[in-house]
Amino acid sequence: MAQKPTRRDFFKVAGVFAGMNAVAVTAPAQALADETLADYAGHTTDGRSVTVTSTAGQQVRITAYGDHVVRYRAVRSGEHFFADDRYEMVDPAGHASMGGSLQVVDGGDRLTITTPAADGVKVVLFKAPLRVEFRARTDELFAAETSARSLTWSGGVVRQAFGAPAAGERFVKAGHGLYGRAPKVDRTGDVVSHNYPLQSEHKDQAPAIVPMYLSSRGYAIFFNTTFDTTFNFGSSYEFSADGHGSAGVQPQLDYFVIKGPEFPKLLDRYTRLTGRPRFPRLGVFGLQLSDKNFPSVSDQNWWTSRIVALRGAGFPLDVQVNDNRWRAGSGEWAGSWFEFSTVRWPDPAAFKRWADEHGVLTTLDYNRNNSNEMAGWVAGPPPGYSFQPGDVTGVDHSDAVPDWSNPAARAWVWKVFWSKAFDPALGFPGDALWIDEPDELGPIPYNALTANGQRWSEQRNAYFLYCQKGVGEGWDAQVGRAKRPWTFTRGATAGQQRFGHLWTGDIESTYAEMKEQIRGMQNAGLGGFPYANIDAGGFFGGVISSGLYRNWVAAWASLSPVWRPHSNGDTAALGPAGSRWPIDQGAAEQADFLKYSRLRYTLMPYVYTIAHIAHATGVPMARAMVVDHQGNAMAYSHDLQYMWGPSIVVMPVTTDVDGEVQRIWLPAGETWYDFWTDGKTAGSDTSEKNCVTRTGEILMFVKAGSVLPRYKYAQSTAFLDRSQLELDVYTGKDGSFALYEDDGKTEDFRSSSSATTQISYTDANRRVTVNNPVGTYQGAPTARRYLVRLHGLTAPVGMRVNGGATLPAFTGETAAVLNGSGQVWDAARKVLTVVTPLIGVASGGVAVTVEPSGAAFPAASARVVHEDTVRGGAVLATQHPGYTGTGYVDYANAADDFAEWTISVPAAGTRTLSFRYANGGTADRPLRISVDGAVVTTLSFPPTGDWRTWRIVGVSAALPAGSAVRVRATATGASGGNLDCLVVD
Repeated sequence: MAQKPTRRDFFKVAGVFAGMNAVAVTAPAQALADETLADYAGHTTDGRSVTVTSTAGQQVRITAYGDHVVRYRAVRSGEHFFADDRYEMVDPAGHASMGGSLQVVDGGDRLTITTPAADGVKVVLFKAPLRVEFRARTDELFAAETSARSLTWSGGVVRQAFGAPAAGERFVKAGHGLYGRAPKVDRTGDVVSHNYPLQSEHKDQAPAIVPMYLSSRGYAIFFNTTFDTTFNFGSSYEFSADGHGSAGVQPQLDYFVIKGPEFPKLLDRYTRLTGRPRFPRLGVFGLQLSDKNFPSVSDQNWWTSRIVALRGAGFPLDVQVNDNRWRAGSGEWAGSWFEFSTVRWPDPAAFKRWADEHGVLTTLDYNRNNSNEMAGWVAGPPPGYSFQPGDVTGVDHSDAVPDWSNPAARAWVWKVFWSKAFDPALGFPGDALWIDEPDELGPIPYNALTANGQRWSEQRNAYFLYCQKGVGEGWDAQVGRAKRPWTFTRGATAGQQRFGHLWTGDIESTYAEMKEQIRGMQNAGLGGFPYANIDAGGFFGGVISSGLYRNWVAAWASLSPVWRPHSNGDTAALGPAGSRWPIDQGAAEQADFLKYSRLRYTLMPYVYTIAHIAHATGVPMARAMVVDHQGNAMAYSHDLQYMWGPSIVVMPVTTDVDGEVQRIWLPAGETWYDFWTDGKTAGSDTSEKNCVTRTGEILMFVKAGSVLPRYKYAQSTAFLDRSQLELDVYTGKDGSFALYEDDGKTEDFRSSSSATTQISYTDANRRVTVNNPVGTYQGAPTARRYLVRLHGLTAPVGMRVNGGATLPAFTGETAAVLNGSGQVWDAARKVLTVVTPLIGVASGGVAVTVEPSGAAFPAASARVVHEDTVRGGAVLATQHPGYTGTGYVDYANAADDFAEWTISVPAAGTRTLSFRYANGGTADRPLRISVDGAVVTTLSFPPTGDWRTWRIVGVSAALPAGSAVRVRATATGASGGNLDCLVVD
């Protein structure tokens, strides 16, 4: 039960005691009279703002924020406008830095208020009574009050009502509901509320509270309040804020009208206003796996052996996600706290050194319910870090409820994070922070007073933002530019993206849930949270079906912003299948997971570029179809598909039924390539494409003119070899791509320590041009080889590089790479690959031009290169650069470890078997070479100087004819060298 406010509480609400700018104090909400705006009495202007006073003493203020955003505020008589810094959803620096000016024309019965730009905003304020309408400068109407539908105050509720939407107008609501769920993207006709969990629903989780919507007519409205909001997109077109009858100040009408007209411009301007999404480091976009499925065995040694096993099977990993077990105390959800356990983690610094060597980042978790166990916790309200005891009695673990509106609480928690893990002087693993369970405080009464002088009715929707603010500002002050943060909270508030991100909580493991998460991912991106983070496969569900694992954990998750499989399945009770790790799954699941691992990691330059676009412009990585097609009705009805960046339409398979038909919309005006088969389809806005789906597939279509940059596959983004850039070009239309690269680790990109490489394709002459990068960064390659793949050709033609002679032809890309340059024709897929020589990176100008030479395609060399192996003891690895294909074979320091290739021999005879290898040791590492079990020789593999230097040794061998001849290389001593590939001449 809430305590009765004291005189001290009164002054805190007024902002005096709490050190805030003074605001007017009103009576409790239920005592306020209902009213609306009266007639115009007069106005003043300072060039940026216009303040209008009514005959009843009410005030309206209109302020420019640049040329395309205006802010509209209204208060009752006797109230003062809230200070700009009351709601930190808007970047505090943005109020001044966005600038702007207004021209005001008094037309007798109205004021016409415009921003200077020809494509700016017009506000018309009618005088008797005061009524507003918003237009483009070119006079297109956005929204308008009418005589019957306007601003009203009713008790503790303020409501902005407009006349009915325009015919055909559609609305999308930014953010999402509880658990990251969204029933659909098109919310036209719906009533939508995205708020902190209700008092009666204190276990609900993870809303993305973004009080903004976008209209197909080219404008957005952002409601600048942290009171609970409701939006009605039906004929009663309106939005409101509710004070829930709490004492003290009541909601004010304060919103921003943002003009596009295109959705990408709306998102750009919205994130200028509220802050650009914090750009994570490169490794965050790699695979992340947790130890949650192993709550009784995971520890420091478990992690190292587990990662070695995963990598040995060919899978990648970038981020180890620690859940509970790493922490001191019980190592369980309760009774453990943010500090390395001396029992389960006896030497964190040693693990940090190992992780750095193996390209692994570490995420550490914090659970709100253990706050009181942590060093320096002070109970109670200020000077303590919590609420009044009587206000948290209904909250689970009520002795551990931080009030993040209190700067002292924020400073305390960051001090713990810093002193126990993130201080570099410790040498401990700690690259990312997972903030869990700040969303279970629903039972706090609306009337509870928070440390910053606001009532909980006003503060609760800001709770996530203040939590992340403490971490973000602490990180910036003490970690600085050396390392980019990755922090995610279960839930989010608009503006939080400046500091950190969110994930969608403990979701179900069903296809129905998967569909809601697909839509929720898109809606989060529409609200400034482009790095959607979802428990892949769902949190609850135990052992899930093979189909759900393959369709969600492997396929869809690999084509979402953050790939993080995670669940509560305990393998001690459920067996290995309770794990989300691919090495614990069956053969089909492993095959699909490896397929999508290679897709994700080879496409990493594309993925990282669209991630940077999201940071720089607010346009999400996973774009709802409405982002690029806001005027097309098909975009609103097809919300189980999305654009993955500018080039690829993605539609996950959401059924276990093989042979199910899924209908995908491919927009008209484009030719679309099936990513998997290269089959072409003309886009249509009147019909869909029917696709018969299979388990483990995901529908992907690439539009003609697209350029998809790739690297070679690696098992960590730390190992990616940027000296070879591969470009998949989809012919049929001119196209371009601006590849973004930086060091992937630090904040130096903020001061232009990055590189942008412009790539263009001209369809008429089949010419690909790659410019030298603009800018550079630490670790940028000084020379590059380019592999250009032209998709969609009818026949091969001779190709040249930089005006040279026609390149020689080979039967495979690796053979051309080993030759130094060449070209390859894939007749089945109609793909022509050009491999350039290694070309030095210069400053400015064109790096390489690939185009037809005018000659016929030459006959291909008979040389065949074999990459794929069967292994015994030996493992796959990618740690050392310079390999070809998807990695090399690393012998695991045991005699009789082997690698075996299966090759096709058209006719019996003597062939040269050449092995490409690296030996960074100091002694020969011989291997026994056999063919179909018969020993040919023991071949010497002398040192090459280091593990990055590759050489070829060969032996002549008599080979039988056959399609499955086995060539094996077996270790004769403790180890062999690293074997890259087998070349047969």
